[in-house]
Amino acid sequence: MAGYRALMALALMSVPAVAADELPKELLFQCEGKMNAVLDASKSQTRNSTFRINLRLRDGTIVDAQTGLVEGADCVQQSGEIKCQATKLYPQANSVIKRFSTVVINRNTRELTLWVESWDYQGTDPSGTPSAHLRVLRTGICRDDVLF
Repeated sequence: MAGYRALMALALMSVPAVAADELPKELLFQCEGKMNAVLDASKSQTRNSTFRINLRLRDGTIVDAQTGLVEGADCVQQSGEIKCQATKLYPQANSVIKRFSTVVINRNTRELTLWVESWDYQGTDPSGTPSAHLRVLRTGICRDDVLF
């Protein structure tokens, strides 16, 4: 009987650890930090600056609250980190942009890593050689459940 109680106590102790890593249904983040961007096009450009972004996590998707762009989908929370990625196509007038992004937010340290990579293709099909390639890395700190 004592062994049974010990096993039950051990099992119950592990339940909060699973619940603690459950992805919240909705969170708001206000993040700021450093941004490094590289554009490979007919004339390559590099930019280093600061950024400020409001992100909304809702139902497993992180969206830039100002632009509506999906920054990450199929989000999961593991070991205290929210991790997401997304690949989207954005048709333009005479081209299409293929955009890949990943988002990692550490819930304990509030650190953000937001990686975006995009390729511009002429026409309506994202194939062949892109006319431009953009890489952007944002690293910084987020506050969550902010009012903005």
